[in-house]
Amino acid sequence: MAITLTKDSTILELPEDLLWVNEFRWSAVSQATERSLTGALLIDVTPRVGGRLITLAGGVDYAWFERSGLETLYAWAALPEQQFTLTHNGVARTVIFDHGTAEESNAIKQVEPVIDYSDPEPDDYYCSLELNFLEK
Repeated sequence: MAITLTKDSTILELPEDLLWVNEFRWSAVSQATERSLTGALLIDVTPRVGGRLITLAGGVDYAWFERSGLETLYAWAALPEQQFTLTHNGVARTVIFDHGTAEESNAIKQVEPVIDYSDPEPDDYYCSLELNFLEK
């Protein structure tokens, strides 16, 4: 099934074999615990609203992506606070790129070049990749 990322009316098709590696690691519940002065356990529980991490990852042997698509992703990731529609397995989600807090962005990671080109063309399969999003 197609995986797409949409900005306004522009649809970018992502490799169909990207894996959502953290799909079942997110909890819809937030919980905090602490001890009172009497030693009793105090538990605060509330539903989470947004912020689900979505990591789509490929490998060296699959999820190859063309250079032109990678250039589009980098241009989109450079737009602060821009929201996108990610469609995966027929479900549309509103997402933003997860840049993380480090100097180097966490949003788009090239896994491995498919072929080491010194002067790649836009339609050359350039690399496998990892994309990191936060669901709004």
